[in-house]
Amino acid sequence: MESTIYYFTGTGNSLKIAKDIAGDLVNCNVVSIAKNITSVNTLKPNGVVGFVFPIFYCGIPQIVQKFLDEIDLSGSSYIFSISVYGATAGNAGNHQVKNILKKKRLKLNAAFYIKSVDNFIIWTWDIPSQKKQQKIHETVNNKVKTVSKIILNNENHYDTSIVEYIGPIIFRYKHFIKTVNNRDKSFTVGNNCNSCGLCAKVCPVKNIEVDTIPKWLHENCQFCLSCLHLCPNKTINYKKVTLKRNRYKNPFNKLEEYFNNK
Repeated sequence: MESTIYYFTGTGNSLKIAKDIAGDLVNCNVVSIAKNITSVNTLKPNGVVGFVFPIFYCGIPQIVQKFLDEIDLSGSSYIFSISVYGATAGNAGNHQVKNILKKKRLKLNAAFYIKSVDNFIIWTWDIPSQKKQQKIHETVNNKVKTVSKIILNNENHYDTSIVEYIGPIIFRYKHFIKTVNNRDKSFTVGNNCNSCGLCAKVCPVKNIEVDTIPKWLHENCQFCLSCLHLCPNKTINYKKVTLKRNRYKNPFNKLEEYFNNK
């Protein structure tokens, strides 16, 4: 049976999970949400259809919300979602996807939460140690195997979060969605920028231009932090918060897989 997985990613955790799930399915295509957001209304996938994305402020990214609203899923036979989170299980990703599909009179057949390496370093914590990262990746791999079996068998399954309703309120998810496109105004560039342009290449929504230094366009930033984490010189920061913090890229992806022109 034909299958398609749509993913959105910043530092690569969702991309890695999408690829691993696809490898377990039959004739599965892995498709970038960001690269298809302007043509989403032309898409009409058949068979098994999945969505893999990170959780921001206890909810789904703005671009994923728009994609789900506009894609034609009338040809699907089984729909699943995977919410990838780092710090807290108090998110509403599955619940939000379920509600969007419900408005389309469609059923979310399976929904999963997968905890991966937390890299949202603009708050009070740093990247986990390499040892902890390794353990987290092992746990992710085990969960992916379980998820793949459920999808292959077309089983109904729904992971829940004990605070999936209160989480978005605590973390002000609605405010985040309203203001996310302008949050790039708080990114800064240090003196060691060499104008390599990598930040512009890896920005999934093409919200960065580089002449001598990066310039954020304040148009459609998703706050995925790919520019910050993947800068080779660590010259991009969020205000002064991230100056002394480590950076993260999922080690199982090639850098070229992040390029927005591929």
